[in-house]
Amino acid sequence: MYGDARLEIDLMAIHKIPFMVSTSRNIHFGTAELICNKTKWTIMTSIQQIVQACQARGFWVHNILGDGAFEHIRNKLADMGITINVTSRN
Repeated sequence: MYGDARLEIDLMAIHKIPFMVSTSRNIHFGTAELICNKTKWTIMTSIQQIVQACQARGFWVHNILGDGAFEHIRNKLADMGITINVTSRN
């Protein structure tokens, strides 16, 4: 019934300490991970770990919702078969 999972992701900071936060409403799965920096490599590693956690439970991630901070990894996600929808503020 819920074989596909859509992730919502964001980078947050608490006292200047960065975290990668994700949720998936349809499967009620959320993560929060301390990351050392906000580089492309670190963000992709974190997303790969989240996707692998979903896959281990039988869910496949094909779509991610995020803000402009994730625009620079669009091509890397496309290589994984994941489409990212980037939101913007007006």
